[in-house]
Amino acid sequence: MEKEMSPMTTEMLKKGYLLFPKALFEEQMNMKTGEKAADAFEAFVFVLTHVNYSTVTCNVRGHLFDCVRGESVLSLARWMEILGWPRNRTRYFFNKMFDAGIVERVANPYVMHIRIPDYDFLTGNARPKAAPRKKKAAPVAGVGEDFCIFWEKFHDITEHPKVNIGRARREWKKLTAGEKQRALDNIDEYYDHLNNQKYCKQAATYLADKSFENEYDD
Repeated sequence: MEKEMSPMTTEMLKKGYLLFPKALFEEQMNMKTGEKAADAFEAFVFVLTHVNYSTVTCNVRGHLFDCVRGESVLSLARWMEILGWPRNRTRYFFNKMFDAGIVERVANPYVMHIRIPDYDFLTGNARPKAAPRKKKAAPVAGVGEDFCIFWEKFHDITEHPKVNIGRARREWKKLTAGEKQRALDNIDEYYDHLNNQKYCKQAATYLADKSFENEYDD
């Protein structure tokens, strides 16, 4: 069984850090091209070296937002390539990192957006936490745009064919504003709890059955 990382604690941080040039580290990691991350720790190291070193402005389907230092908007498929792992193992790894607080989700309806909260500390900055993010108002979706956001996100996560968009749009219109938000927020949870992801519902059926309201034991 793969050994999991423990959450970083204050006591752990008191032990100090080993600092060495990022370029040298990346050179050594590049020698592993084509190889898999051996375990959760090595996978986290890969994540640490692939998040942003400085703020960049991203454009996803015309929506602009900042991805700041210590964050990443790489897709799950790209992380699968980086780690050399299958989809299920990659998603399991990130879910464990989220649960432990080692990696955090950043609210973003358009892409997978993550943050390493202790990035500055881990890269030699004296501050114990990354600088607070400047809060911005969430993008306001126009008429019909909220469905497009759902449609793209659902298929980005499930990687299933985009079929029956007409029925899906009709089912979307039947939902309340709160249900639409939960339908968008809970795609990951629905997909992660499928016993066999081969049998993932179409977007229209996911909405019609209100699968976003499912309750799970874990």
